[in-house]
Amino acid sequence: MKKWFLPFVMLLLVGVLGACNSNEKVGDSNVTAKELYEKTLKQQETLKSYSTTGVIKQNMVFKSEDEEMSMDLSSDMKMDIIADPLSSYFTMTTKMKDVSEEEAMDMNMEGYLTDKGFYMKESTMNQWMKMSKEQYDIVLGSYKEQSDPSEQLKKLSEFVEDFKVDTEGDKYVLTLKAEGEKFTKFIKTEVEAQLEQMAQGAEKPAIDDMKFDDVEYVIYINKDDYNIEHMKTIMNMAMKVEGNEVKMKTDTDLKLSNFNKVKPITVPKEVTEKAQEM
Repeated sequence: MKKWFLPFVMLLLVGVLGACNSNEKVGDSNVTAKELYEKTLKQQETLKSYSTTGVIKQNMVFKSEDEEMSMDLSSDMKMDIIADPLSSYFTMTTKMKDVSEEEAMDMNMEGYLTDKGFYMKESTMNQWMKMSKEQYDIVLGSYKEQSDPSEQLKKLSEFVEDFKVDTEGDKYVLTLKAEGEKFTKFIKTEVEAQLEQMAQGAEKPAIDDMKFDDVEYVIYINKDDYNIEHMKTIMNMAMKVEGNEVKMKTDTDLKLSNFNKVKPITVPKEVTEKAQEM
């Protein structure tokens, strides 16, 4: 599920802003939600690059007829992103622990995404790998699609009445507590679209009975420059995948900085020369 969750969280930022389209004053300020949206969207259009750091905590429970497994994951990530041409560099450390066992397993990842390809190194293999052309096109296509603000605004327009807008210090704060069949249908459609794209003709897993509880998004926007600086999310979900029950609780805390200051991202020569194709 991580493959779709992080990109989805990032693209939801613009959608949340677009849904705040009332003329009521925001908290103790003189700006309306509509004005906040317009100014923030305008700022995002000038955003050429940024850096993000974050912590993602997950608990996953898998149930089948024969067994039940529970796993805790905690990931610390850092990422630099440039919009055009789309490129990024990231590092991530993940601790994975089977609840039934005492010791946790650490996994470190490092990767580059540029027009030269997608390169990734994972600590248990200690070998740089390069995605095939087909895999790279899937990843690139997915990110390009998710970076279209207008498309996300259309998708989230039905949640207009579900948002709360307030202020906190030097930040505007947008909060969404999402629940109900309408939101479940929206998320399921997004997940299935991602799985369809990743499957590329192969049979994708069937997702049934998807439900969400305690879903909350909190977005912090700088009052001076209208940059989105901080986002926190909580999502509890349950679903059936090919007849097996899966429950997942995800707690994400992301901070954005270094706006328009990321240096060009290039893949080191030693990586391109030593990488093996996946």
